Amino acid sequence: MKKTLFALALIALPVSAMAQDCHWSGGTYSGEEGSFQARFSVNEACTEMNFESSGNTGIQAQDVPQTFALTDEEHGWVADINGVTATLGQRGNFVNFMGEGVNLRLQVRAEE
Repeated sequence: MKKTLFALALIALPVSAMAQDCHWSGGTYSGEEGSFQARFSVNEACTEMNFESSGNTGIQAQDVPQTFALTDEEHGWVADINGVTATLGQRGNFVNFMGEGVNLRLQVRAEE
């Protein structure tokens, strides 16, 4: 029984540590650049985001929220949004979108 509890603690530790280091954790954010608008929320564990955009860049259909996995990588938390890499930066409130036909840095603000 003690070994099982210890193993569960070891598994839970990295997830909770990752969420503590992720300033996006549990928040909802929005931003716009020209005609492109985006709104997204990040779960408490910082392992997934729910993303919705104006559709102007071809990232996704307009106003269709979708959930994507987030991974902690060298330059921030990264999601693959329909073939476009979205990186939620480690510092500041910027999201970089990189992909075919898309190269955009979006400043976002936390919603109340």
